[in-house]
Amino acid sequence: MVSDEDIKAYSDDGVVCIRGLLDAGWVARIIAAIDRVEQNPGPFRERYAPDQPGMFFSEKFMWTYDPDFRALAFESPAAEIAGTLMQATKINLFYDHLMVKEPGAVAPTPWHQDMNYWPVEGDQICSMWIAFDEVGLDNGGLEFVRGSHHTGERYQFVDFRGKDVSEESEFAPLPDIESDRDAYDIVTWNLQPGDALVFHGLTLHGARSNDTAEYRRRALSVRWTGDDMCFIRRQKMIALPHDPGLEPGDKLDCELFPVVWPHAKSSP
Repeated sequence: MVSDEDIKAYSDDGVVCIRGLLDAGWVARIIAAIDRVEQNPGPFRERYAPDQPGMFFSEKFMWTYDPDFRALAFESPAAEIAGTLMQATKINLFYDHLMVKEPGAVAPTPWHQDMNYWPVEGDQICSMWIAFDEVGLDNGGLEFVRGSHHTGERYQFVDFRGKDVSEESEFAPLPDIESDRDAYDIVTWNLQPGDALVFHGLTLHGARSNDTAEYRRRALSVRWTGDDMCFIRRQKMIALPHDPGLEPGDKLDCELFPVVWPHAKSSP
């Protein structure tokens, strides 16, 4: 499923499209799991931009309590594909992150780098953004600044709930990409259910609102880490289900960030 051209694109561009990463059986199974989680919110449910029309919500760490999301992490081809693209010898599951933009959700996903939210540091880290609906720019497809993971720049994160956190950040101000789009090499793909975009943790990306009246945009972003990643603590970072028991500089191998490839442990 992964060609030499895909590996080179991931390395050079910081993003690659993998068609048919999940087959129809996996797609149906995870859509059922998404619907179940939507009706039964977990501990990490968030609504983004709650003051704007339309529903845009997320959930995290579903693998820790839902058997189908757990199976995706431990049994699907996803971890091996991530390892092959990153040229890693082992892959840890960092976390899974469901993001649903319902029809008419006017809030865009701001331009950002994923890694600046995370308590990890290193190079072998990727997000695998898997579509469970037909996705294009009109219903919130992702856009990327090609090669932005190579610039060495680290930008202030944004709070998707609309809170200004710029003064709390340890990173540089984010440029206004939207007002000067021609200055950037921006790429995007239309996706079918089961297709995935795999991108480096420092690749700048964002998404538009869901401007359609009938098309959902359900996506699961699974974050994977490779050999060189270690635990750190940031001034501001995502909440974790519990303390992983790691000290700054430790490798991520632990119960919360399990090794799943090439020698997958039994799922909890």
